[in-house]
Amino acid sequence: MKRLFLISTCFLLCLACKEQKEEIEQVDQESLRKQVQPTEVKVATAEYRPFEFLVSATGTIESEYELEIIFETSGYLEKLSIENGQRVKKGQVIGQLQNEKERFALEKAQVSYDKAYLNYRNDSITRGADISKDVINTFELNSGMKDARINLREAQINLENTIIKAPSDGIIVDLKLKEGSLVSAGKVLCSIYDGKNLTLTAKILEPDFGFVKTGLIADVFPLARRDQSFVAKVSEINPRVDEFGMVQIELKLNQTDGLLPGMNANAIVRVPQALHIIVPREAVVIKQGKSVIFTVVNGLSQWKYVEIGLDNGTDVEVLDGLQDGDQVVLTNNIQLAHEAKVSIASEDLTTSKQ
Repeated sequence: MKRLFLISTCFLLCLACKEQKEEIEQVDQESLRKQVQPTEVKVATAEYRPFEFLVSATGTIESEYELEIIFETSGYLEKLSIENGQRVKKGQVIGQLQNEKERFALEKAQVSYDKAYLNYRNDSITRGADISKDVINTFELNSGMKDARINLREAQINLENTIIKAPSDGIIVDLKLKEGSLVSAGKVLCSIYDGKNLTLTAKILEPDFGFVKTGLIADVFPLARRDQSFVAKVSEINPRVDEFGMVQIELKLNQTDGLLPGMNANAIVRVPQALHIIVPREAVVIKQGKSVIFTVVNGLSQWKYVEIGLDNGTDVEVLDGLQDGDQVVLTNNIQLAHEAKVSIASEDLTTSKQ
């Protein structure tokens, strides 16, 4: 009987000690949890909106209309009234070759024509007014007027070729000669371009070819104008991949002030996509080989596996796993655990509006 009493007493004492130990451990864990400082994070709001996939392009600005001014005849460049960068009007005289010989030849041809015309007129008067076309042609041949007319026109053209005129409105570039230069027929004097019609001839990566269509809007960033961007539109796509895996596209610039042919520039072509949940790309981390986004609910982090779509370098599409309006963690999310205490920094970021 005494043995049974002792055993019961020991059992009750052990049970009491165990309950007391568990109570102490529970108190210690609760105390420890209170002592853990929450992780401060920045958050953004997931938004259901159109996504813009951004395609990068690099190229050179060119003029749509650029002409070379070429000498039609040989001689000494006697006068030159242009310089690089000068704006000229169509038909404006910009230079002249020495042309005394051509002027004399024109005067001589004019005299010969006048003499032939006088002979032709005398023959016509002699035969009267009522004559056929065949007779008139015979008079012209006999009088030498046809040959004289051809020689006169040839002399006029030769003189005109010594006077260089601007073929169109534009800006002078690549001026190659100075006054007094000896030139030959076919030699280039300069080029002239239309400063109002500029395009960016650029290259995109082969994988981006399927996204880019004519008519899409792009932002152009000239390297020489880092403080300014220009709006352009995709005007042409060359459906050929070069040896470097690039595809050429043409972007027509809407404004051209301050731009010059030959400038290097980068461009971002905006490709609208379907409506999806959009978050900043900083929200996505890789856990156990899968894409994870942490959301914040009641001060605790929530680990969510997500399916990611396109990435434009700033934002990403979330095809599954998030809801519109979810608060997503952007910072300190690499080592963050599920249901960890977090505090939100004062700045609440939204996804970037492209």
